[in-house]
Amino acid sequence: MNPLGLLAYRGVATLAGTVSPLLRGFGGRESAWRSALTGGSEDLARAAGSVWIHAASMGEVVAARTWVTTLLGAGYSAPLLLTTRTERGLARARRDLGDRVVARVAPLDLPQLVRSFLAHAAPWRLDIVETEIWPHLILESRRRSIGVVFVSASVSDRTRRRLLRWGLAGGALFGEGVWVLAQSERHADRFRSLGVPPSRIAVTGDLKAEPPQVGALRDPSERPAIVFGSLRSGEERVAVDLARGLAGRDAPALVVAPRHPRGTERVLAALQVAGVPLSIRREEDRAREGFPAWIDRLRSTPPPGVGVLATQGELPLAYESAGVAIVGGTFAPYGGHNVLEPAARGCAVVVGPYSDAVEEAVNALAREQAILVVNDVPQASEALLALLEAPETMRRMGKGAVRVADLASKSAALSVEALGRFGLMP
Repeated sequence: MNPLGLLAYRGVATLAGTVSPLLRGFGGRESAWRSALTGGSEDLARAAGSVWIHAASMGEVVAARTWVTTLLGAGYSAPLLLTTRTERGLARARRDLGDRVVARVAPLDLPQLVRSFLAHAAPWRLDIVETEIWPHLILESRRRSIGVVFVSASVSDRTRRRLLRWGLAGGALFGEGVWVLAQSERHADRFRSLGVPPSRIAVTGDLKAEPPQVGALRDPSERPAIVFGSLRSGEERVAVDLARGLAGRDAPALVVAPRHPRGTERVLAALQVAGVPLSIRREEDRAREGFPAWIDRLRSTPPPGVGVLATQGELPLAYESAGVAIVGGTFAPYGGHNVLEPAARGCAVVVGPYSDAVEEAVNALAREQAILVVNDVPQASEALLALLEAPETMRRMGKGAVRVADLASKSAALSVEALGRFGLMP
């Protein structure tokens, strides 16, 4: 480990912080860029003295939503402070949590900005969701005796090695005042190797794990859709292959939900080049047609009945309508996305070969025979078609998925218990 790495990082960030007022002017008035280059602001006063919850983007906001609800139920007072780094994450937080939080874009990890933000917000604890290891955020909080807790904490082995190589680890960064509530023993071991003492680490699970939702035990073989959720760049071929495989069959509608807005245009282009007729659902369509009506319209379209979901926050509704959920980020080397979200809705789950980021959840589903792991694109189509011909298998997988979701959803309660043991509850 390079002992000068942290000093070098701090020096460069301090220099960047001196020109942050100039850089701020390059962003639009309401842009994430401008907000990130702003330190303290008047809106923070409403949440002053509460818990500051930081969630990097859309996925982490899902976990943060569960955490906010849990903390308020445990006796914390609203509003809590919630920050994110993206405009989409900010919009999701404000839409889902309303006046329970004061939500804004987090400051960049420049010491001047972080100090200003902390001075205005005056949080008594900082809860960082999953993996946002920013040295000044941690160090400046510790300087003010603000406890730093990584909740639903995860860190990839690649990130761990990089932090160690750059010297952004050890007691200088993860010393007194830092705790970890890890998703699994594997992640706990990685945080230990970064310098967090074992006495300040507890394994409490994944906050993204929702309890089984209403209707989760509905027969998946009778549901009107198949959903390919959180599609990432490079996975467009999977969508095309699935659509072609379903063509001409009396099959459920296929809903493709890209994870990012740019992905929408890529998958639309790929499907159109392949000659696949489709319907796209955008934000402006929500007022004109409810989600169930859109699914019904797709289902009544001559097969394949393909829809592209380009709205924010409707993927859970899509999974509720799905008998089978193919989870994106697993057919290209991204590590995979939340497989427990469709599991909580009783879907049979299919993933590709790249699922290391969600390995624990995949293994839990495999133990209940609730997931199919395929090696490539052709196998995905073959597995889907085989499932559609085996309703009893779909039912068994759906029930197994619900059992896994029920067990995994205890994470929030376990996390609150761990905070109590660490003396971090109010």
